[in-house]
Amino acid sequence: MNNPVTSATYIRSLSYSLRRRLSDFLDPQGRWRDVIMSIRNPGGEPRYSQHHVRRFEGLLAQGCSPTVELLNDWGTTNSTVGELVDILRQHKLLAAASVLFPVEEVLSVTEAQPVHPVIESELPTRLLTDRKTDTTAVTSTLQGPQARQEPQKPEGPQTLQEPLMLQEGPVAKESSHQTGGGSGFSSFMYSDLMEITGNFDDRPMSDGGSRLGEGGFGTVYKGLLNDKPVAVKKLNPMDDVSPDELHVQFYQEIQTLKVLKHENLVDMVGFSCDGQHPCLVYAFMANGSLLDRLACMENSPPLSWRQRCLIADGAARGLEYLHSNHHVHRDVKSANILLNEQFVAKISDFGLTRASAKRTSTTMMTERIVGTRAYMAPEALRGEITPKSDVFSFGVVLLEILSGLPPASENQEPQFLMEFIYDIDDEDEELTLKDFMDKKMSDWELNQVETTYSLAHNCLNDRKNKRPVIKQVLSELKGVVKSLSVDYQL
Repeated sequence: MNNPVTSATYIRSLSYSLRRRLSDFLDPQGRWRDVIMSIRNPGGEPRYSQHHVRRFEGLLAQGCSPTVELLNDWGTTNSTVGELVDILRQHKLLAAASVLFPVEEVLSVTEAQPVHPVIESELPTRLLTDRKTDTTAVTSTLQGPQARQEPQKPEGPQTLQEPLMLQEGPVAKESSHQTGGGSGFSSFMYSDLMEITGNFDDRPMSDGGSRLGEGGFGTVYKGLLNDKPVAVKKLNPMDDVSPDELHVQFYQEIQTLKVLKHENLVDMVGFSCDGQHPCLVYAFMANGSLLDRLACMENSPPLSWRQRCLIADGAARGLEYLHSNHHVHRDVKSANILLNEQFVAKISDFGLTRASAKRTSTTMMTERIVGTRAYMAPEALRGEITPKSDVFSFGVVLLEILSGLPPASENQEPQFLMEFIYDIDDEDEELTLKDFMDKKMSDWELNQVETTYSLAHNCLNDRKNKRPVIKQVLSELKGVVKSLSVDYQL
């Protein structure tokens, strides 16, 4: 298509490539059904019946896309892109709408609905994107090195109960960017983010620059926003990621963090999409990533056993919240567990997070294998998406917490940390659990260590059905933390 797509463009004029891109968002979990049941004839009556829906469902067995065939059929009328986008917005399928209109236009949704705070104990177990959001104050950020990942095309539902409200205005002149009392994120000007980061000074902080480290799909910089430190992630194009995919990834993280609210998940301050690079803004995390703290980067003191147990417990709480709301993180690792000033764990980097439909199987398939190899479960390497893969990755994190070793290193044998369990379990090998423990830490109790190691071992079972669910993992860690408290009181 040479002409730009507008609201007046006829659906029949959409290129096949655009229809296929729409199908990437609407085919999974059958979101095209929401669209088809909302289509009306000029007289106002539904254009399609349940008989039509079943006919389109039959196309799946033939390997055809129901979305593409629906657009082909609906396009025989004088239906327009404006009508389609209205339906997509009606069902809050904003990621699909962003295929047709620029991201900033899709995000500029009006008619705000009242925001009601969500109390964690009252959260229903349902698809997270069906929930209203709360107004939790910003307490976290994205910081610390993270391994490069492949992009994920969102396939889960992109619905939101309420629209994404933006607040405009330069960050240096307006104070409306605060999210604690507002109903959504702030939209920052790219030029202002350049100003507060010293023009994205690539020198490390130790050399007087602004660079904090590498994040998923971008570089993270420190800046001051109204005298408060923030972290700004500037998304960078890569050889294997197109600009369109990068924007979808950017949009996905915004939409996910709009509805994901929990003490052990990062909160977003705002974003920018008007400049050379899309940017995400978070509040500053004083203690960086768990990966860096275990490695004692920048001469930081070793984490105590008590700190490590509390961090593991906090990360498990965040992960249990995701799973109970039908989300799979897909890239659980110590680099994505961030620590605030009080060392409270915050799970970060939701670019690969996948939402699954309730009342369906918890396992989905994808042709794109994404994640970090040293943490990936066997089924994840085959393209399966399941919460049990997150549990496997968390098992590797527990081994890191116990040993202080990196998840993978050419200088250790075996190279992958997850494979150490075979040597520990093998009576013919000299490695014992005591030998495996981090020598920089001396305050651990053997019974607590054995419980944690046994839990990690169970998480790392090659057969996903043999692994515990995250709720069981959290229960075990709560027991360890409780025994810590007793020991501390004594």
